[in-house]
Amino acid sequence: MKCKYCGAEIGNSIECHLCGHKQIGKTTCPVCSKLIYPYQEYCSNCGSPTIYRKSEPIKKVTPDTSVHSEASHNYHTVSESYDYKKNAYDYKKPFKDLNKYVPIQKNKKTFNHPNVRKNKRIVKIIIGIIVAFNLIIPIAGAIIGIIGDNLETGETTSFDDSGNTDLTSFNLSQDSSRGDYNQNFTNSDGGAFVYQNKLYISLNGQLIKYDAHFENSEVLEESSCDHLYVDDRGYFYLQYGDLIFADHQNNKKTLLNDAYDCYVLDQSIFYIQNDNLYCLTIDDQMNKVANKKIKENVNHFSIDDQNQRILCTNTDYESQLIDFNGTTLKNKMNSYEDGYFIDGFLYYREYDGVYKTDFSNDEGELVQAASDIYRFGVGQDEESEKVIVYGENYDNVLNAYFDDDSYALYDDARDFYIIGEKVIFFTYDDDYTRHYFISSYDGEYAPFEE
Repeated sequence: MKCKYCGAEIGNSIECHLCGHKQIGKTTCPVCSKLIYPYQEYCSNCGSPTIYRKSEPIKKVTPDTSVHSEASHNYHTVSESYDYKKNAYDYKKPFKDLNKYVPIQKNKKTFNHPNVRKNKRIVKIIIGIIVAFNLIIPIAGAIIGIIGDNLETGETTSFDDSGNTDLTSFNLSQDSSRGDYNQNFTNSDGGAFVYQNKLYISLNGQLIKYDAHFENSEVLEESSCDHLYVDDRGYFYLQYGDLIFADHQNNKKTLLNDAYDCYVLDQSIFYIQNDNLYCLTIDDQMNKVANKKIKENVNHFSIDDQNQRILCTNTDYESQLIDFNGTTLKNKMNSYEDGYFIDGFLYYREYDGVYKTDFSNDEGELVQAASDIYRFGVGQDEESEKVIVYGENYDNVLNAYFDDDSYALYDDARDFYIIGEKVIFFTYDDDYTRHYFISSYDGEYAPFEE
């Protein structure tokens, strides 16, 4: 890829090493015109491949086995994940052996002696038995294999990944934090949120609620939603430009139309409409109290709820720090379009890793060194309150960085959502069907939606 400003070759870098120009631009889906974020390979609205889709075909996931030792702290993560030997398609191979059974050609000279005719009949019977035997065995094997697969998986898909732990071990005991919401807010491809030990998540075009052990689920919305947020009032989500609120009895109300990037903070809802940043104030009954324009010419924003600040980026990709009234606090800043706030710090990505800053000085603090991260998120361990960095590299490998250790979670993750100390990610099979998994930062993972 070449720099849009100076033309230098920059590969997959976002910032040009020669002139410093940021390459991130506003891109839309070529099919449905929905906003596409940088390096988003599939449209979150219609599922079409975007310009960021790699040219090579999606490979079947065949995870490598990491070696776990006391010295390296590498763990088995996705080992023994696939067993294609139990796939019905693998029984096609024995049928190729039938090609060696060609018709027996008669000799030009034949004998009519009775013993010769009798021997020919015996030979034909033996050959018939051999051919029938070779036909029956592979066919029976294939039938048994298909039945066995149906009994084990309940389906005949070629995607077979059962994870390396039991799903019930992922008890949803830690509710999502404001930091998780900031991460979810920046991710337009669905979203996930944990509230009172229940998981709210957008899956396969539906908004679904799961209980703490994933044993029961309820479909709350039939079509996809973005920017999901849940509290004791109910759940908020953005759907096709409309901000919708639904209470916990699933009574719905549309709060905004033609809006995007909707962020809920108590009685205030920040959103963008026609490249302007607004703040909508609502009461306890979800009635509109006031609607104030805060800033013009805004393409994207991030909320620092702890310090009541907003980091906004204009349509020329220039960033500015303002307060909730629109007063400028810091001007002419670097672009942090893929950053988000946690506990008053902005976490953002640079070419050599993930940094954080509170804007008290111009230098950020390196949180995790990793030169190949292009999509990241930050979680927090519930007991130690230590930061967990989840990073996806250019080869779609999802890693977790905790203390001084790194863990390979999955080798073909396509996007992920952070919920407390856990992460939810999905991958595609050969038919471009999504399969969702939940994982802890130490590499234990299990599928919860096929």
